[in-house]
Amino acid sequence: MKKIEHIIGFIFLQIIFLPFRFLSYEACLALGRGIVRCIRPFAGSKIKIARDNIKHAFPDISESEREKILEDHIIYLGELAADSFYTPRIDDEWIKNYFVWDNDSEQIEERITKEGVGIVMITGHFGTWEMLVHWLGIRHQAIGIYKRIRNKFVDKMYKKIRAKSGVILVPMEESASIAFRGLKKGKWVGFGADQNAGKSGIFVNFFNRPASTFQGPITMAYLTDAKMILLYFLRGIEDKKVHANIIDLGFIDKTKFPDKEKAIRHYTELWTRTLEEEVRKTPGQYFWVHRRWKTKPGDFPGQV
Repeated sequence: MKKIEHIIGFIFLQIIFLPFRFLSYEACLALGRGIVRCIRPFAGSKIKIARDNIKHAFPDISESEREKILEDHIIYLGELAADSFYTPRIDDEWIKNYFVWDNDSEQIEERITKEGVGIVMITGHFGTWEMLVHWLGIRHQAIGIYKRIRNKFVDKMYKKIRAKSGVILVPMEESASIAFRGLKKGKWVGFGADQNAGKSGIFVNFFNRPASTFQGPITMAYLTDAKMILLYFLRGIEDKKVHANIIDLGFIDKTKFPDKEKAIRHYTELWTRTLEEEVRKTPGQYFWVHRRWKTKPGDFPGQV
């Protein structure tokens, strides 16, 4: 029965995918917004999750302000969907017309690339992460650590789409040795690290609640002496272009944190806090519909 459901879901996705193969980028963004508006009346449970997450994250603002974040989020989801379908068509012309650097991010990217060290690239479900994956492949032939999609047909499709850019995709379950070797060779290794980590994570504060958070990115930085960065791509509110942002988190200071576990906790808290600070600037573009805080302290004995 589950296989039949997955096949139906895959066919439905392929039908939606068709117009994104030939429409202009602006038209694709508009179509994505329209699709999400049509789906919204049937997505009550997801809207409830998003509204609840926003309420916990921003308890001190008014209800109308939180609803504005939610409405911005609905628009963002449509444009995120459009980007996910459009990414196979990214080329130099698209980058020229729609890709821009924010702040001093371009200079940071040039500097850390010249350093030639391994880069632990941490990102979250913030902004247009499918575009980020393709950029990492085109620009750096990076290794991307990803969590498999439950529908194996959809998972295979997206893996093929993402790999076209040159990114080397590695499932989370098989990532440790490949990420280690890549970082030692000076490659960029990307971690989408802000999903609920369940019993394997450590609890750090994220938007006023303890969140089970993956230790993998910082563990790899500790073991390989790689540099850590936070990277995210935002949708421009006015120009609708993709704005790249890099924050250099530096190296793990082993003189200050000789204990591995303390180092992992400190730098996991650092990148999580930095991501939260950035999300607060553009809250509508965080993926509030995911259950980031699903695992709670006490769910798994011994978890810290």
